[in-house]
Amino acid sequence: MPTIQEAALVLNQYYGIKKPKIEWIQNEPDKAVWKVIDNKETYILKSDYRSSKSFTPSITLQYALSQQGLKVPEVIATKQRKLCTKQGEHRYYLSKYISGGPASIIDRVRIIGDYHQHATWPSSLTSNQQPSALKNGINRWISEYQLKLKELMKWKDQYSLPYIQPCIQLAEKCIRVSSRRAPLLADHLTSVNNRRWLVHGDLTHLNVIKTPSGDLWIIDLEHSRIDSPIKDIRYLLPRVVLSSYYKEYFTRFPEGTSFKELYYIDAIFPHSLHFYLGGSIRQMKLPLKSSQVQEIVSDELAKDDMISKELGGIK
Repeated sequence: MPTIQEAALVLNQYYGIKKPKIEWIQNEPDKAVWKVIDNKETYILKSDYRSSKSFTPSITLQYALSQQGLKVPEVIATKQRKLCTKQGEHRYYLSKYISGGPASIIDRVRIIGDYHQHATWPSSLTSNQQPSALKNGINRWISEYQLKLKELMKWKDQYSLPYIQPCIQLAEKCIRVSSRRAPLLADHLTSVNNRRWLVHGDLTHLNVIKTPSGDLWIIDLEHSRIDSPIKDIRYLLPRVVLSSYYKEYFTRFPEGTSFKELYYIDAIFPHSLHFYLGGSIRQMKLPLKSSQVQEIVSDELAKDDMISKELGGIK
């Protein structure tokens, strides 16, 4: 794991920042993060923790998007005019620090709608998605549902959660409906590739910052890639659909309305329940809170009822 001493060396040698105040923020599976205060300027310094093929391209992407005027933190070039540097076994990059607090659901809907409309993979970067892999892309889409379904079934038995059975049935319904809509999915993935649409890839409430002036910023682009915008909004959909915020999303990303049916079909799957259960189990937050699980199940069922009406009562 990179140390504060190593971070200070990088700041001195490559950025000319001599005696900053460095605060450790967090270590994640793929990166370490520090807050750096130098005189009146504040930055974020990140280092890859494990070798990641997406780390360096994501820095170039973040720089390109900030230069285009999108609300993503500006990457600071080194004294050698490079966007990142390597010290020892780790790579580092520095970006502007955005001060503010976590954004609400509607704020995340707005910022991701704008991101999907305006953010595209720069022509200067090699595409990380090959159009020739379209058929495999469809298979992966369906197999992702199937894998999550298997995990839900395993967790139901392993942790004695009989009340998630209705959500297991939602997952099975999603797989059936998605398989029948394969041609629409093929059209969508073709558009994703042709238009070089981007997903953020990790749209948690912590990765959208609302500043005191009301501006919204997206941070942590390490998982951004060419992929379906549907995958960004799926974890918001239970609350988005139940409160009709999805209208705000499609207003900001009008091209998404061409594939609104796929958004709804994807939303049938109980992604939020899978996310909560999986996260709790991985973080050893056991036993699982029955009331929390049942609340999520209730939201998923209410969401499915609304979506089914939107899609004409699909089964």
